[in-house]
Amino acid sequence: MWGATLRTTALVCGATLLGACAQNYGNRVAATSDSFRAGGIETAIAAHDKAHEGVKPEDLDLLYFLERGELMRLRKDGLKPSTDAWFKATEKIQVWEEDSRSKLTKSAGELGAALLSESFNRYDGQDYEKVMLSTRLAQNHLMAGRWDDARIEIRRMYERETLIASLREKEVQALKDAAEEKGAKDTEVKLKDIKGYPVEIFDDPEVTGLRNAYQSAASHYLAGFVFEALNEPSLATAGYRQAIELRPDVPMLQKGLEGVATSKRVPAGKTDVLFVIESGSMPARETVKITLPVPIGAGVKLLSTSYPVIRPAKDTFIPTSIKVGDASVPAAMVTSLDAMARRALKDEMPGAVARSMVRMVVSGAAQEALQRNGGAFGSLMSLAVGLTSAATESADTRQWRTLPANISLARAVVPSGALPVSFTTPQGSFRQEVKVDGTYALVVLRPLGNSDLSALVSQPGAGLVAAAPAKPEPAKRNARRASTTVASKGAAKGQ
Repeated sequence: MWGATLRTTALVCGATLLGACAQNYGNRVAATSDSFRAGGIETAIAAHDKAHEGVKPEDLDLLYFLERGELMRLRKDGLKPSTDAWFKATEKIQVWEEDSRSKLTKSAGELGAALLSESFNRYDGQDYEKVMLSTRLAQNHLMAGRWDDARIEIRRMYERETLIASLREKEVQALKDAAEEKGAKDTEVKLKDIKGYPVEIFDDPEVTGLRNAYQSAASHYLAGFVFEALNEPSLATAGYRQAIELRPDVPMLQKGLEGVATSKRVPAGKTDVLFVIESGSMPARETVKITLPVPIGAGVKLLSTSYPVIRPAKDTFIPTSIKVGDASVPAAMVTSLDAMARRALKDEMPGAVARSMVRMVVSGAAQEALQRNGGAFGSLMSLAVGLTSAATESADTRQWRTLPANISLARAVVPSGALPVSFTTPQGSFRQEVKVDGTYALVVLRPLGNSDLSALVSQPGAGLVAAAPAKPEPAKRNARRASTTVASKGAAKGQ
C-alpha cells in the first residue's frame, strides 16, 4: 500500500519537474528576442549562441535550429548557414513524421494513452511551424537559384499538411476517451468556463476565420508562383486555388490564377516579381495559472494548473502598398502567423485540459491517500506534493519566436535589373535597391528595427532567365549564384 502511494508521490513530483526547460523558454531567449526586435541581428545571434552554451551538438533541439536559421538568413552572406540550420531542423521534423505515422496505426486507446503522457517532452514544433519550415527552405533555395529544390520542398510541404490533417483528426476522440478512463471525466471543460483564462484571444475574426492552424495562403501562393515559373500550369493552378480557398477575401490571389488560365507571357526585358513583405514579430507564449474544482474521491478539491496563452502581437503594421521604381504596387496581408499561433493554441487546449485534469486527479488522489493513511508523516508528504505541484506547474512556452507576425504579398511585372523598393511604416520609410533578373523572381522584404530593411532576392534558375548577359566573367557568375542579402542602414523618413 505504502509502496504504491510513495511511487505515485514520486511520479507526481518528478512529472512537475520535467517541464523546467520548456517552462523557461521565454526567459532563455529573452535577450535574443529583444535584440532581434531592435534590429540587432549580430547581437541576437550572439545572445542565441550564449543561451545554448554548454549544450552538446547532439542535444540541440528543434527550436535551436529554427531560430538559428531565421537569424542567419537575415545576416549578410548568411544564406548557406541558414539553409544548413533548417536542414537540421528538417531532420528533427522527420523523426516526428515517422512517430506520427506510427501513431496512425495505433488503436484509439493506445493513442489516447500516449497523448496523455505527452507533456513537456521533446518539442516537435507547432503544426504551422512545420509548414513554415518548408516554406522558408523553399525561399532559401530560390535565393540560391535552385528552383528545382524549391519545388521538392513545396511537395514536402504538401505531404506534411496531409499527415498533420490525418493525425489531428484521429487524436481528438482518442484523447477524450483516455482521459475519462483515468478518472478525469470533466476534460471537456469549455474555455469560457475556465475562470481567469483570457478567452478573448481566440475570438479575433482572424482566428475564427482560419480553416486550420497549419495551412498558409502565403505558402500556397508561393507554391503556385514557383510551379508557374517552372512551366507546370496544372500544379500552379492547384497552388493558387488553395491560396484562394484559404483567403477568399483577398482579390490579388485570384489574379495569379487568372494569369495561368490565360497563359500570360512575361515580355522580354521584364521580370514578373512576387514581393513577400514580412512585418512584426511573433508574440511570446506565456503562462496563466488557473484554479479548478476537481472531483477527488467523495469530495471536490480546488487544485491549481497552468495553461499557455498567446496575446496578440502589438507591432501590427501591415503595408497596403509598396513603391517599386516609380510605381505604387498594392499589397495584401494574406497570412497572419500570429493568428495561426492562437488558432493552434485553441486546438491544443482540449489536450492541455485533459492532461492537466489527469495530473490534478493523480496529485489530489496522492495527497488524499497520504493524509488518510500516513498520520503526521503522511500529512507532511501530502503538503510536499501540493507545494511541489503548485510551485512547478507551468505551461509549455516553447515557440518559434523569430518568425514574422504577418506576411503580405504584392506582385508586379517590372523592368529587369536594379530598381528601388520602398514602403512607409509608423517608424519611418524603408528603402532598398534590389536587382531582379530572369522571367520570374521572388523578393522577400523584412524591416529590422526602426531603420533597416532586409531584402532577399532570388537568383534565376535553369530555363527561367529571359535574356542572359553576354559572357559574364567567372567571378560575376559565381556572385549571381549567391544570395543577395542587403540591409540599408539608417534609412531616414522621406528618403
